[in-house]
Amino acid sequence: MEPELQQYSEFLNIFNTESERGAALTAAAFLDQRLLEVLQAFLADTNELENLLEGQNAPLGSFSSRISACYCLSLIDESEFKDINIIRRIRNEFGHKWSGVTFRSQKVNDLCMNLSWQGPEELEKDTNARGRFNFAVAILLANLLWRVRIVQKGKRQPRLWSRKLTQI
Repeated sequence: MEPELQQYSEFLNIFNTESERGAALTAAAFLDQRLLEVLQAFLADTNELENLLEGQNAPLGSFSSRISACYCLSLIDESEFKDINIIRRIRNEFGHKWSGVTFRSQKVNDLCMNLSWQGPEELEKDTNARGRFNFAVAILLANLLWRVRIVQKGKRQPRLWSRKLTQI
């Protein structure tokens, strides 16, 4: 079995048994990890890479900054960028409030309904917020698991730049 399929299967087994709060936090953590791996697969292996990506003061150490960096580097597309940001906001709703937050809460429900729908058209109208969230997470993760392999083909390499002035 491909390692990506193994990871995907393991994630879904855990994700599908989570509480609402657990699902929101787990999905965001897994997406964050995938974005980190995409950036590591793409950026040049230098002594500064870890300082850029990981740690308390790392410029690309937060979920939000990784989403933006991946989008600006064309490692994710606009639809993925929007959906991952919505999932980040849903995670924040569950993570920053200790009670009263569910997928039926107005703000979370509204956020979920803004996630793009890529399933069968006839199922969309009957899908609730949690179902829409689960579906979006599953599609995004499937895409990002393979994205690591794909972006490695365009991995940046350290480069020496000429220090000579040239005429324009």
